[in-house]
Order: sequence, then structure tokens, then C-alpha cells
Amino acid sequence: MKRVMAFVAIGTVALFAALTSKAEANTLWDQSNNLGQGVVAQEFPDFPNFSSYEFDDFVVDAPGWIVTRVTIFGVEGNLNNNTALTQRLELRILDAPSASANVIQSVTINLTAGHPPDLTFGNGVTPLFTLDPGTYWISAWVVRPFGGGGGQWFWRRNNTGGTLNGSEHFFHNPGGGFNYGTNPIPGSTVFGSRADLGFRIEGVLVPEPASMLALGAGLAGLVGLRRRARK
Repeated sequence: MKRVMAFVAIGTVALFAALTSKAEANTLWDQSNNLGQGVVAQEFPDFPNFSSYEFDDFVVDAPGWIVTRVTIFGVEGNLNNNTALTQRLELRILDAPSASANVIQSVTINLTAGHPPDLTFGNGVTPLFTLDPGTYWISAWVVRPFGGGGGQWFWRRNNTGGTLNGSEHFFHNPGGGFNYGTNPIPGSTVFGSRADLGFRIEGVLVPEPASMLALGAGLAGLVGLRRRARK
């Protein structure tokens, strides 16, 4: 009996340690300082040629990330904008700064009510997705008509005066409504200065093999207890 209880105790402790280490979300990437005015990031169902998308890069170090929350810092172009007209919030992780680039991860939030200027994807605990080490581009936007009081939502940029985390952000207006062509271009071409976009990514590092072994030991301990209890 003592041997069984010792085995279960070791397994339970290992399982608890592995699970709780995953539950404590940390800031993995943060570009929330010194934010100023924004740049349009919106899909317009009523004026599709003006739908515009913004992109900024970030780097995932080894061993990778388990992302639990992404916050996009934004501002409404008019305080009277009717955010209840927003149909969806969209988040994409891509391999290039383009609306037509390969999608690595995506999150869609369907809405039936309004939302704050800052867009939040995830609750900080439940995993949204996992990213392997590498360089990625993040894009987020609201889907909302301009007419009827919908107006425009803007993704805020920083005011660092040229100090960037990697590349400056990119702008893409596939329909060409803003007369900047239909290909992605550096944000400075449109907005006059190089800047990063404001966003924060939270989560935890992908567990190392030793952590996965601990999780397996914990599960094995619980299974062993259950089997012996049946005898």
C-alpha cells in the first residue's frame, strides 16, 4: 500500500507542477509603450475597395510559444462611432506582410454587441494557438461598415522616432481605393514616418522535453491509482 501511495504522490506532484507552469501567462512580446495615433485596419462591407490591413513583425524564440491572449491597441476615429455595427474581429499570424500571405494561425470573434477600442483575443489562460520559433507578421482588423455611423477603427502606432523592433509596419489596401496601389507597402510611404504597431502577446513557452516527461509521469501516476483502486 505504501508503495502505491508513494507512486501516486510522485505522479500527482509532477502533474500539478506541469499544469500550473502552463497556466501562468507571461508577456511574450510587448509593443504597448509610447503609442500615438492610429492607422486604419478595417474591412468595409459597404466600401470593399477601401478595406485596409496593417502588419507588423515579431520574433518567436526557441522552444516556441503557447499563446493565450493577444491585445491589439486601437482607437476609434470618432467618439460617436457605433461599434455595435462591428460584425467580426479578426486576428491573423502570417509569414509575410500581405493580406494574401500564408496564414499560420487565425482567430475570429463574431460579435452581436459593441466592443472597446482595444481588441482582445483570448482570456490569458486557455491556449489560442502554438507558434514554432521564427519570424512572423501579425495582422488584426474589424469588419464593420463605414456608413450608418460605423466610421473607422484605427490600430495605434508608436512614437519612437525611428527605433523599431525589426521592420516597420506595412500597409495593404488590396482594392486600391486609397490610390497607393494594390500591393503591400511600408507604412512610412503612407503615413510619413517609420513605426511599429501597438500590440501585446501573452502566454507561456512551449514545455521542454523534461516538462513533458513530468506531465507524463503525473498522468501515469493517476492511471496507476485508478487501476489499483479497481482491484
